[in-house]
Amino acid sequence: MSRVLEVSGNNFDRVLKSTRKVFVDFWAPWCKPCIRMNPVIDKLSEKHSSIVFAKVNVDQDSAIASRFHISSLPAYVLFKDAHPSASKIGAISESELEKMIVSE
Repeated sequence: MSRVLEVSGNNFDRVLKSTRKVFVDFWAPWCKPCIRMNPVIDKLSEKHSSIVFAKVNVDQDSAIASRFHISSLPAYVLFKDAHPSASKIGAISESELEKMIVSE
């Protein structure tokens, strides 16, 4: 079972207000690299239980994607204290994504 929360405009800001780091995966159902990255995101969410992992479907919540200037998918943004602190774009290796998560 995945620890990754599916968030939308209804609960996105509430999730960002977490006292923990929040990792957000911006994706779309038609995006093949996004789909390929799902198992990697799930694995990292299990390994790093101190971090909140969330997904935003940009087709359903384009306003959130616009708010953070997401123009390519998949896109990953790490938030600290509700502010972006790191980001990556594309289907990247698990180790590169993990480096982004733990170094911030």
